[in-house]
Amino acid sequence: MIALDARMRCIYEAVGKCECIADIGSDHGLLPVAMLLSGRAKRGIASDINKGPLERSRSTALKHGVKNIEFVLSDGFNNLRTGSFDKAAVCGMGGALIADIIARGGEKAHCELVLQPMTAYEELRAFLWDNGFRINDESFAVESGKPYIIISALYTGEREPYGYCDLYLGKKRPDTAEYVFFCKKVSMRAKKRLQGALHTGMPTADIEELIFVCDQTIY
Repeated sequence: MIALDARMRCIYEAVGKCECIADIGSDHGLLPVAMLLSGRAKRGIASDINKGPLERSRSTALKHGVKNIEFVLSDGFNNLRTGSFDKAAVCGMGGALIADIIARGGEKAHCELVLQPMTAYEELRAFLWDNGFRINDESFAVESGKPYIIISALYTGEREPYGYCDLYLGKKRPDTAEYVFFCKKVSMRAKKRLQGALHTGMPTADIEELIFVCDQTIY
């Protein structure tokens, strides 16, 4: 089995089993290589908008003797064949960019999705709920003192209602040490926003509720 850090291990576990995993923005190709080595996937697609990351993915596959991976130069889902994969991972980039990739992907993005935003996770959640995606699960990892969120989503065509706290904390809120660590970071940022809102006279009710919910989880 290929060595994976806590973040990549959490992504790997979230993907589970599939026929073909499309790793969009693959970089080193760790995910599809790990999936094929473990037998969780029969085929893999490593795609990236730049040639350099694709070459690194090829090197990873060659190093581990994995052959059943297709390497595709593509901006998001653009050059991926419709129906050639049943799960897609879009990880390691900003939440706004992930949302844009999904939006431009159209029906190609209507498969099972595993998403790992590095920033703006609240924007990504809002996009998913506003555009007919259901968030089936969320898991959390901590690597080098930083929390990471992994979102599993599927297109249903139905918009979902949500509140302010849902954007920042999700609706799943697992009872794990990693989620508690995540809540601590959310609370710290919210307290800074609260000070800014108080200084400028902006409404504070939503931020205060978020801090309260975070503190209930932490303590």
